[in-house]
Amino acid sequence: MPVVERTTFLPGRSPAQVLDFCLEGANFPKIFPERVTPLGGIDINDLRISVGRQFSFLHWMFGVIPAKWTVVIREVSDRHFVDEMLKGPLRAFRHEHRVEAAEGGTLYTDRVTYRAIGGAPLERLVVNAYMARIFDARHRNMLRLLG
Repeated sequence: MPVVERTTFLPGRSPAQVLDFCLEGANFPKIFPERVTPLGGIDINDLRISVGRQFSFLHWMFGVIPAKWTVVIREVSDRHFVDEMLKGPLRAFRHEHRVEAAEGGTLYTDRVTYRAIGGAPLERLVVNAYMARIFDARHRNMLRLLG
């Protein structure tokens, strides 16, 4: 499966502060570079990430194509959490968010493994570049919000 991994140094922030920011559902649309719309009566301002929590949202790909995602939180610890797609526009999607203490701040890492419905040809043509663009933008947003 393809992997996208990005790490950003967030100066002056502890791992606990960065992880806490990520666990607050209200911050998801601030980090994500494309519009997202919660579904199923979820109040994004009252969404705290916890093990077993499931939620659905529309991800507006390229700002105009609605893709419905349903995700579940598989793991949460004091240094990471993992969300996994149950239903959505890909065959598989697993996203690990990690924090690690570094001198003067925290290293924040996104590691995503995925598989496109169309397999390797579609991944090479579209999905790999799209994923790279999304996670590059996520890390710019994390730095802007927490740096």
